[in-house]
Amino acid sequence: MGSELIRRGETLPNHIWSADSNFNNPELVYQIHKDYIDAGSNFITTNTFRTTPRAYRKTGLSKSDSIAMAHRSLKIAVRLANKATNDKLKILGSIAPLEDCYKPGLFPGEEIAKNEFRQIGGWLVDEGINIFLIETMNSISETRACLDVVLKFDIPIWVSFVLKNSRKILSGEKLVDAIQMIKNYDVNCVLLNCNPLHRTIDAMSIVAKNWERKWGIYPNLGIGEPSPDGIINQIYSEEEYISVIDKSIKLGANMLGGCCGSSINHIKLITDYIA
Repeated sequence: MGSELIRRGETLPNHIWSADSNFNNPELVYQIHKDYIDAGSNFITTNTFRTTPRAYRKTGLSKSDSIAMAHRSLKIAVRLANKATNDKLKILGSIAPLEDCYKPGLFPGEEIAKNEFRQIGGWLVDEGINIFLIETMNSISETRACLDVVLKFDIPIWVSFVLKNSRKILSGEKLVDAIQMIKNYDVNCVLLNCNPLHRTIDAMSIVAKNWERKWGIYPNLGIGEPSPDGIINQIYSEEEYISVIDKSIKLGANMLGGCCGSSINHIKLITDYIA
């Protein structure tokens, strides 16, 4: 979503990033959902990556105004996704790390995190998501805090990790240990997201060997390390991308997509490849 908004002319502000478009250009958010559906997507993700009170507070708003703005932005995001979809599609409610996805050291602590995740999770469920997508998670502790809360809402849960290298998540903890932790919860799907292709390739085998349920990848198409502002100057070729998709399918992956730098065309590539 963020890459598409930028590609289509949006300037995304600091802190709230793509959440700004829920207010200022909702028709574009809706159209991007529709375009992805037309390209063959079976799942679409709500534009709620930064619809959090914590993110809005950083824009200078008071605590109460931050909560109100975040709630309104989230409501708009989920309603736009619902408007774009049909009975055959599922809506993933995106929940990201509370601070910077690439800085696990900023995790605010378990109790604070649980309170904030509880609020965000409740808002998403109230608006009618089908699945929680706890994505770009960078540490075991924050992932656990979120799972402890959203498990109580009794809807399916997917968890996706961002990596430091092919064997470790961004916190430096082992990917296999993160997978073992989530086995204590009723998680339906494990994913790897926002990782460059070369990092994704080697990590896929770890997921395949250590996770028995559904799993998948939606890699970052940018060459080099992920960009915090979403601006990507150079991406991997379509041939390189499909090669990774092919490898993941052979390992047993059944959820496929793209993160930053990807486009609707990458979804078309997948649908054409597996047809």
